Amino acid sequence: MTLELSKRLLIENVNLPKNAIWFHTASVGEFNSVKFIIEHVSSKFPVFITYFSPRAKEFFMKTDYPSMPIPLDIPLLWSKFIRIHKPQCLINVEKEFWPFLLKTKIPKLLLNGRMPKNRLEKYLLEFFDMIIAKDEESFRLLKEINKNSFLCGNLKLASMSIDCKHKKDSVVIGSTHEKEEEIFIPLIKWILSNTDYNIIIAPRHVSRSQQVLKLLEKHSIKATLKTAKEDRVMILDTIGELKDYYKRAIVSIVGGSFVEGYGGHNILEPVSFCSYVLYGPYIDKIKDVANILEYLGFGFKTNDVLTLFKKLLESPLDVNKLDFLKAYITKTKECYIEHVEEFIFKVT
Repeated sequence: MTLELSKRLLIENVNLPKNAIWFHTASVGEFNSVKFIIEHVSSKFPVFITYFSPRAKEFFMKTDYPSMPIPLDIPLLWSKFIRIHKPQCLINVEKEFWPFLLKTKIPKLLLNGRMPKNRLEKYLLEFFDMIIAKDEESFRLLKEINKNSFLCGNLKLASMSIDCKHKKDSVVIGSTHEKEEEIFIPLIKWILSNTDYNIIIAPRHVSRSQQVLKLLEKHSIKATLKTAKEDRVMILDTIGELKDYYKRAIVSIVGGSFVEGYGGHNILEPVSFCSYVLYGPYIDKIKDVANILEYLGFGFKTNDVLTLFKKLLESPLDVNKLDFLKAYITKTKECYIEHVEEFIFKVT
């Protein structure tokens, strides 16, 4: 991992297209949520991307778009950056605010906007020429701050694709943290005794795999590590494979939400593969997405996973039940594209 300071200080030259549409995404997740918009805009205008996370460098080097780490938030650097690259406008993805950048005169659009958490954020929202809100509650507050606010919906859901063609032979317990696996012991024992489903447990940090294995053995549950052997109860001690197992899940349980301190992890991915998703009460980071999934009947917040799991087995999620979600995705995409185009044509 490198901070790329020579680029952030504009010492090292980066070849970016001039008079382009400038997208800023904090990291890979934000880029993926807005990728469909970038693809659409890039078919009509040159684009380039800036990113904040040092870990995102290798990812962006492999994309089809010119990119660089965002410069340090210093007025002189922004003057130089804008003078050299002459971007037509800035499209900022979600709420990563750089005060001196926002005070520049370049036209600015905020995507997936949400309600401000403090007075500084409220103040900085006034510098956007247009804001597209992620939910109704945010929209009402944003409209009071910035009259050029519109409601389209959550970008993270809009970037989903639905894939229900895989055989459902497993229950996946993903992205778990210490003290969470213990909560699922009764569920695991019930599944083994009353169903034919495989059980996949994926610790958030692979380094904990042996610890999870010992916990299961302590409770007389036979399990193996993925790298050693595939068995009915398997601990995923590899990186990048969880998605492949969500495809096979009839029900998924996502950790980081049953104990405090993590705020929840990705609950959309299981649903995109036609799996119900269960999570605990500690979901500060994913509350907006959880609200939508709960409204649609695909996501469930619970402290009693066993009782809820038994109930969900009576009616597995299938593609027909996803019609409402598909309609939401289509409507949200169309809304974002319409307003982004309106903004770009207005400022170019």
